[in-house]
Amino acid sequence: MQPPYRQQARQEWDQAYRKAYWVNLLSTLQGRQVDLLDFNEISHRLHLTSSIYRGVQVVPLEKIVGSVGRYNDFNRAFLPRKKAMQERWQAVAIMYLNPSSRGLPPIELFKVGNLYFVRDGNHRVSVARQLKIHDIEAYVWEYPAVLPLTGGKDSVERVLMESEREVFLQHTQLDTLCPDHGLYLTLPGGYTELLGQISRYQQVLSRIDEQPIPYEEAVVAWYDMVYETTIGILEKTGVFDQFPR
Repeated sequence: MQPPYRQQARQEWDQAYRKAYWVNLLSTLQGRQVDLLDFNEISHRLHLTSSIYRGVQVVPLEKIVGSVGRYNDFNRAFLPRKKAMQERWQAVAIMYLNPSSRGLPPIELFKVGNLYFVRDGNHRVSVARQLKIHDIEAYVWEYPAVLPLTGGKDSVERVLMESEREVFLQHTQLDTLCPDHGLYLTLPGGYTELLGQISRYQQVLSRIDEQPIPYEEAVVAWYDMVYETTIGILEKTGVFDQFPR
């Protein structure tokens, strides 16, 4: 006979692992993203620098949306994706299920806006969610964000795009140089690609004129000759009828 709580922990693992399989399969068929967010990517794209320690707090589990290093091991609901995680996951579950255990220490979280990312304690979050626990104790370090990070995946992507656009506009001064530009992108990384285009265009213009071209002049020339020309061609061909701007 299995020791107390071990059988229940095994059953909880089986349910969680099975749910993860079906969620991943359904997301593939529907083309939806259910991955945890990668804190390092968020940090890079939002230009996060230093954090402030906020002490021990009780955090709603639904607000934990990503991980520092284990974002591939769990899906967005913190369901386990890898069979190799079973032994450790069940050991954590036994600690939760056994009322005579000493309990578990607080996890460690990074906070950005109103969302949290696991620095340490991914298995504890996964088990707690499977057991329908709503809150968890955590040591919290907060990263002040320039833009508010408040919602789900769509909100996060929107904020990241706004952050990229802000960096692009600060670097190019396009709002000042071409105040009626109306340049908006919807794909992550697009503004970084445009910065590369402008730099290459500046080099081309400098070779043609056989003298250095100021960056501001290159920005205006790129916008007028490359961006606006390309948009005009796409409008004439009816591409935007299939992909609304």
